Amino acid sequence: MDSSDAWHWALAVFLILTGVTLSYVLIRLGGTLQRVDTMLDGVSEELVPMLGKVSTSLDHVNSELDKVGQITDSAVDATAKVDHTVRTVSDLMAKPVKAANGMSAGVKHGFESFKARRDHRGGVV
Repeated sequence: MDSSDAWHWALAVFLILTGVTLSYVLIRLGGTLQRVDTMLDGVSEELVPMLGKVSTSLDHVNSELDKVGQITDSAVDATAKVDHTVRTVSDLMAKPVKAANGMSAGVKHGFESFKARRDHRGGVV
């Protein structure tokens, strides 16, 4: 046996060991992939109904948010109406008060003018 035959035998043993090792790794990988496939089947069986429940819950939440939106719109409308009413009552109350204030100022001015004339003519005070 010469060196060329030794290299051929070494290469043959190496290739056989590599083939056996790759076969073992691929068999283990096949088992792992089978377990992953089983796990994904279980997850998808549980996930689909759960997503349906989540979708239903979101629909209920959206309908409740619509109701809250209507409530806040009603509150804004009520606040605007109360504000308008308060402004109207305030304006209605302010006009007579301004008129009474003007009238009292006129009467005061009249008395002061009368008093000034009396003092100027030397009348009894």
